[in-house]
Amino acid sequence: MTLETLPKGAPQQPISAPVVEGSLSAPMAHPLRANPERLAWLILLVSFAVFVLLAVSVPLTIRYTLRFATVSQPARLEPTLGTLQFYPPQAGEPIAVTSPREDIIEGSRIVAAGETTQGVVGLLASPESRTQLGSVQLYPSSSLVINRIRRPRFASSPEPYRVRLTLEQGRARIFTVSSEDRPVFAQVDTPQGQVILFGGNYRFAVTEAGTEVTVRSGTAQVQNDLGMVILEADQRTVLTADAAPEPAMSTERSLIENGDFSVPLLDGWESYTVAENVVQGSVERISQDGRWVARFRRDGEDNVHTEVGIRQEISQDMSVYDSLRVQMDVRLRWQSLEGAGHQSSEFPVRVEIGYQDIYGKDLTWGHGFYYRDPRPGWWIQDGEKLRPFVWYSYESPNLMELLADTRPARINYIRVYASGWNYDAYVSDINLIAQ
Repeated sequence: MTLETLPKGAPQQPISAPVVEGSLSAPMAHPLRANPERLAWLILLVSFAVFVLLAVSVPLTIRYTLRFATVSQPARLEPTLGTLQFYPPQAGEPIAVTSPREDIIEGSRIVAAGETTQGVVGLLASPESRTQLGSVQLYPSSSLVINRIRRPRFASSPEPYRVRLTLEQGRARIFTVSSEDRPVFAQVDTPQGQVILFGGNYRFAVTEAGTEVTVRSGTAQVQNDLGMVILEADQRTVLTADAAPEPAMSTERSLIENGDFSVPLLDGWESYTVAENVVQGSVERISQDGRWVARFRRDGEDNVHTEVGIRQEISQDMSVYDSLRVQMDVRLRWQSLEGAGHQSSEFPVRVEIGYQDIYGKDLTWGHGFYYRDPRPGWWIQDGEKLRPFVWYSYESPNLMELLADTRPARINYIRVYASGWNYDAYVSDINLIAQ
């Protein structure tokens, strides 16, 4: 019977298409839902994998952070002679620096312009401490950029302090002897390459033609894209942009043993004191400002003469040399006696050379340092006034020319000493350079 023949009002049944076995229209259950045990195992395995991943990665992340996380450190800038120019990061105009500043941050640029300007950049161990990791002595016509000064964030980290500098031009001396348990890893970039320093005393001279690197103590790795050379103590090399570094060469000879005090004072030096029935002065080897220094100190009653010093026998024939110069770094911290006394003989630091001239006569030459002005009527002979609390690099004239009338034929000894009433002074990196 067709729909047309059904009685009017009779219920109509829906007509469905026949179901063909295997048709795509048939509903299908998800395999994991059809197998709950497999779904449970999958969830367990994924959860276990996530647990293992977290159990391994979280401690490794914490360990990595504890070891390698760093914080930046400020540097301390002290003008020694003249006025330094300080360019803060992204600054176009310089700031004149005539007194110490402790806000020298990463990205700063320091310029020692002029022929009489010197300064010291102290690399501080922490903002709260005045302990220095090292220092950079800038000489006239030098330009230095502080790219990076970093220390580990956490005290448990075994990583070193990290310093990166760019010496754009000029001369500088860099000291990286840390007094902390943590060493200092320093890199110096120049227009011709890079120099990696491993704790010591280094000299740089940068010009448009090249970079000369001299190692007084420690080890330096000098490199550019064309090669690399390792320098040890008393070696130097020249680095240019279009050639590999030159092989290590010997530096000019210093007649002094242990002039940088890298080993105890008893090695090479003999100490002595002069004090009659009063408190004696003392001399000791300490680590200060990234270098080893000899500290001369007395703290007792005033108005009495005392002296404390170190002496080294040289006994060197000078007939084959044309040049002889004294080089040393001095830092004066205190002197109670004004000037050098009423006879210009009591300096808080003085260096003296004992020699025999070409006529066989024993003579001496000396040069002293002070910072307190002498009293009216007192004079200063063979001495110069320094700014207190800052390092000053001294280099004598050529003594062969200065003493031409009594030319040294033999150097007998050198001594460095402090004298007067009370004093506190540092001396570092003493050299008697013969050429």
